[in-house]
Amino acid sequence: MPSLLDQMRLLPAALLALTFSYAVAAQNDGSGSTPRPIAIPPSQQWDGIDGSWSSFAIQVGTPRQDIRTFVSWNAYQTWAVIPEGCEAADDYDACAQARGGIFNQTASRSWDEQGLYELRILQNLGYDGNGYYGFDVLELGGAVPIVRNTTVAGFALDDFYLGVLGINPKPTNFSEDTTGAPSYMTLLKDQEHIPSISFGYTAGAHYRDDNTSNPYCSLTLGGYDKTKFFANDLTWNFAADNSRDIVVALQDDSSPVATELLPNAISVYLDATVPQIWLPLESCYVFEYEFGLVYDNATELYLVNNTLHRQLVSRNASITFQLAVDNKGGDVVNIELPYAAFDLTAKSPYQELSDDTYYFPLRRASGESQYTLGRVFFQEAYIAIDYESQKFNVSQRAWDGSSDQNLVTIPAYSMRSDESSYPGVGSPDDSSSSSGLSGGVIAGIVIGVIALVVILVLLAIWLRRRRSKAAKQRALENEKLGSASDTASDHDTSSPGRGTESVVIPKAELPGSEPPAQSESESGGEQNPFVSGALSDGSSSPSDTRSPRTPNALSGHTFVSGRWNNEAYSPSTDGPEEGTGTHSSTDSSSRGTGTASRVSHYGTGTGTLASLVSPLSPVDSHEADGKERHVFEMAGDMPTVKEKDGHEMSEKEAMAHREKVYNGVENPPSPSEVAAMSHEATGREAPSKVDAGDVVRASGAGLGTGEGGKEERDFGLHRQFSFEGEAGRREAEAEAERTEELYK
Repeated sequence: MPSLLDQMRLLPAALLALTFSYAVAAQNDGSGSTPRPIAIPPSQQWDGIDGSWSSFAIQVGTPRQDIRTFVSWNAYQTWAVIPEGCEAADDYDACAQARGGIFNQTASRSWDEQGLYELRILQNLGYDGNGYYGFDVLELGGAVPIVRNTTVAGFALDDFYLGVLGINPKPTNFSEDTTGAPSYMTLLKDQEHIPSISFGYTAGAHYRDDNTSNPYCSLTLGGYDKTKFFANDLTWNFAADNSRDIVVALQDDSSPVATELLPNAISVYLDATVPQIWLPLESCYVFEYEFGLVYDNATELYLVNNTLHRQLVSRNASITFQLAVDNKGGDVVNIELPYAAFDLTAKSPYQELSDDTYYFPLRRASGESQYTLGRVFFQEAYIAIDYESQKFNVSQRAWDGSSDQNLVTIPAYSMRSDESSYPGVGSPDDSSSSSGLSGGVIAGIVIGVIALVVILVLLAIWLRRRRSKAAKQRALENEKLGSASDTASDHDTSSPGRGTESVVIPKAELPGSEPPAQSESESGGEQNPFVSGALSDGSSSPSDTRSPRTPNALSGHTFVSGRWNNEAYSPSTDGPEEGTGTHSSTDSSSRGTGTASRVSHYGTGTGTLASLVSPLSPVDSHEADGKERHVFEMAGDMPTVKEKDGHEMSEKEAMAHREKVYNGVENPPSPSEVAAMSHEATGREAPSKVDAGDVVRASGAGLGTGEGGKEERDFGLHRQFSFEGEAGRREAEAEAERTEELYK
């Protein structure tokens, strides 16, 4: 599990990711700001039996079932083909694929069936049929969040061969007693997925699928895509007939160089639900004459044989539809279609055909209620409809070969101050590009950045305070516990550092002492890095003055003995006086010459921390009789040691020595007095003085030849047991002389 510090370090990155997700969410679904339009991706497939049309992929039910549909603003439900639609087919799977997939409503756990009802649209064109209605989950290719309780109709008739995505906002009434189920577009608006109940659409063109342009259909909910058309300023109001509200005036072409295909101006309904165009009979006759078409009464289609097809393709004529608000005069918008837009292929079972046949998508209308410009028209036209303002626009489709989008928001009617604030769908100067960020998104980013800076500052302050607290804690611990490095690096402090070992050391009553500074000549040319006046690099310390103190045995090197530069060590600052007892070394190889040597260590090489002169150390310090081991209060206390003659010091002698060392008494007892006191205390005779020059070695080792052929003897070997000071030296010389007399 990561520590608190690691979590704090990850906080800025998490905050940055949260800010980014907030900005993206605000741009996509409008949370915290005005929702943005949503572009529905096409399926990139060409479907249909009445031509090749670009479709959309949607998901219905739980679990999701994928189907492909066409777009219809005449329908206000989502239609899907159910299994009954392919039961009569020879190949069920092939039929299901040709119909864009099958929706099995009984396999959906979220299906809430309402009953069997009529489809209720395009009845004026002869389309009729029923469907199973219900509520279910709907999702548009992952571009729109899942919407529940949408109205879905399952059908099986062949007139609508693929499903239909109804984007009309009218509710579905299942009885006169209900208020009606809201449409899919209304649910999107109520859930703030889109800014308004509006859309922009073009059908796509299979004949432009030549890798030089984006031929697929385009659907934008809540706005339109400005890159898909040539803008114009002409807008239409909805017609009074609720079932035929998207109506334009189709005027006759007055150009002197063009063939007039429409004898009189008519009002036509724009509907992408059906594939063909439905025109008056008089106009159909003109088409027959101009293109050589032949009407087939059995199929009610203008079928085209191979010969005529080659002629028409070679001719490559174009047809222009002149749209206006009124039948006569006013501004117009020309929508031009190449002949390739009418070069379609009908497949079985469309209109009961048994074979694939070329046909011209023109149908004979029996009255004004059937005048319709269907999906074939929207191959080269772009329509944008705003249901809230009851306005729409039709423009010529633009083919720039780019797949880039520039989505423009059509705001909700409640967001407009008055009618003049309507942006004018299709107007070149009324749009705001969706590629920019809205004010809410920018505000979210700014807030996120400010919060990130604040978090970073607080994190820096927290880290600084934590380090400061840790430093204070370490200083407090060092003050209470100390470490080995404290003694090694700070000899001039009056309070020695203590180690961290789990050994309890009784507090010293008196400060200990440090060895005095030793000259270079006395140390054999080497300087001790632990003695005042000699640093590790050989340079002299600023001062040789030392305050008497007792270094802690557990702090490291201070009392570690051995041959460290042959340094002499004295347990007191002033050194022992004449006549006092001397320290003996447990290391017989140590050759001190006038001062007591330190207790040897058990390691190899200088500086090995192996033995500590301490009350708890393993050094075998004992009295002359070896019967008892004393426990001393501090490392500076002097143990009772053997005298040179084997007699122990009396209590009076020891107290006199302590008075000299610690209390500064200047009149210590003389060696003779010490000997006398020792004799009185022990009841023995005082040992006679022996001249040191008289003491010679019994063996011949170390002998030389002096004057007169006499052998010279090394009398200095025994002086390691003599007292320090001038008196001790004279006494040692006298003993040496007496010893030498013994061997003569």
